[in-house]
Amino acid sequence: MAVNKKPGPALGTTYDSADVTKLKLINATIKLLRKGRPVSQLTALDITKCAKVDKMYVRRFFGDRDRLFLETILHIATSRPSLIGAALFNSGQSGSVDPDVVLAFTLFTHLARNPEFEPQLLGLAEAVLNSYQHQIEKEFGLSGELATRQAVLGLMALIGFLTTGHLLPVDQRDIAKWLESRRDVLRILAQQHRQ
Repeated sequence: MAVNKKPGPALGTTYDSADVTKLKLINATIKLLRKGRPVSQLTALDITKCAKVDKMYVRRFFGDRDRLFLETILHIATSRPSLIGAALFNSGQSGSVDPDVVLAFTLFTHLARNPEFEPQLLGLAEAVLNSYQHQIEKEFGLSGELATRQAVLGLMALIGFLTTGHLLPVDQRDIAKWLESRRDVLRILAQQHRQ
């Protein structure tokens, strides 16, 4: 009696670890979004093809595409000292927001429509706010409560810019000037707080 065996992997075939494969999927998600692919049109199959991994890996490692999106936000958030602080305050000459911050915000907005993700998104929002608050405390020497209020205001300004600000007739140099004015206000507040 002949036994039909499925062919196995070729000799010498190596497989990536789960962590490496997850990172490939996260990076592929970021890459596709950077190319302008709308979140709503990005499929798990698109992501696995871009990552050059088996199409089952999104389900295996994340459960579904939206959970991969949540992990992508967390990856962006943890791969920089502050998710939005540096982009908002240290814009340099361009005055533009870090493109990965825009991606994280886009994914966050997409996931916010699903109440299932509310606890994770709330935790992430609190972590971002705390990170931003600590940056303000460190850079400007503001107290916890005052730094928190200023962090909330800064986040609200950034969210406004990311949602409708791009529609306003504002030159990039004007944004850089506004950001420097915001720094000046925080310096004045810090000085008043010390007196």
